Amino acid sequence: MAEPLSKSQQSLRGRKIADMTDQQLRDWIQACEKMENWVGHAKARRGWRLSGVQAEKELDRRNSTSKAR
Repeated sequence: MAEPLSKSQQSLRGRKIADMTDQQLRDWIQACEKMENWVGHAKARRGWRLSGVQAEKELDRRNSTSKAR
């Protein structure tokens, strides 16, 4: 069975979270949620969950920085 990720989400694999645009971060967070439910092993689920949390923190950091200006 093929991965449930779109082409745009697949293209984000291996990229640094800090280098992603806001839209790419939102796309990556959705990809992490999909993959967390799709993979079978607990270690893989934790990895996807952690990556999604890191992307959410980066997005929050950017939003709080832009509001402070």
